[in-house]
Amino acid sequence: MSRLRAIYDFDFMGHKKWYFGLSGTVILVGLISLLANGGGNPLDGLRYGLEFKTGTRIEVAFSGDATLAEVRAVVTEAGQGSAQIQYVSQVGDSDLGGFIIQTEELTPEEQSALKGQLDERFGLALAGGTEVYAQQTVGPTFGNLVVTKSLQAAVLAVLLILGYVTLRFQWKFAVGAVAAVAHDLLVVIGIYSLTGREVTTATIAAILTFLGYSLYDTVIIYDRIRENTPKLAGLPFAEIANRSISQTLTRSLNTSFITLLPVVCLLLFGGSTLKDFAFALFVGIISGAYSTIFIAAPILTMLKEREPKYRRIAARAAEET
Repeated sequence: MSRLRAIYDFDFMGHKKWYFGLSGTVILVGLISLLANGGGNPLDGLRYGLEFKTGTRIEVAFSGDATLAEVRAVVTEAGQGSAQIQYVSQVGDSDLGGFIIQTEELTPEEQSALKGQLDERFGLALAGGTEVYAQQTVGPTFGNLVVTKSLQAAVLAVLLILGYVTLRFQWKFAVGAVAAVAHDLLVVIGIYSLTGREVTTATIAAILTFLGYSLYDTVIIYDRIRENTPKLAGLPFAEIANRSISQTLTRSLNTSFITLLPVVCLLLFGGSTLKDFAFALFVGIISGAYSTIFIAAPILTMLKEREPKYRRIAARAAEET
């Protein structure tokens, strides 16, 4: 019980420099990795998936039974172990379920060889007397479109966050919230660069997902700070923030832990696409839980402590001690 009380009596706001130093170090290491891997261009410092490159896209349906694992085995035997494969309920204009296979750009000979191996192993399905098989060389248009739209969505989300938090709380709260979101984004990008993990469209989706989760966690603490501000009007703002975090700490930790359980299961047992999604979520949720307490709240505290009211309260408290 005494250990639990020690946690809840911890002076969270009294160690701001340590939090900022730790986050700054992690982000700096990530940025150095981006620059080193990208030859000075941080945009080239990530390992992008096939969706962002020129490649060969194959849509196919089979007459025989085929699982994703079996199709992947045949494609790997053909020398395309890095191919991305997914099941779809409808291939082209047919009513047949099948697979989309995306590989690096194949030569005509490689395309013919892969088609022959798939046909030999599973048999190509027929629709209207025509083989349900289509292949084309595609550029990174789709991936670029996803990134462009995602960036637009992220910018719009930041503006909406600023507006919402400002209206509900105050602009100083909004600054802390946006700083926490930027922190989480930079941490995840840096870790992807350091680990060399491939960035796919699933990664983009996961990033947008955990940014919303991080903001939700931040708003919970902000709401408690707002409730406590009139109740603890005579205390320094750092003390108000400390008590508010202590009162919501259990909820925040429990929520993060429970959210991580299914994410870890996906990371361990999911397919390659699900693992990409789960890894970004895993890193983002941990970073989000950290940034809510150690980035958003301290930045808010720094801004609020500059107000004349809290300067006077802090000065009076210093005199009394």
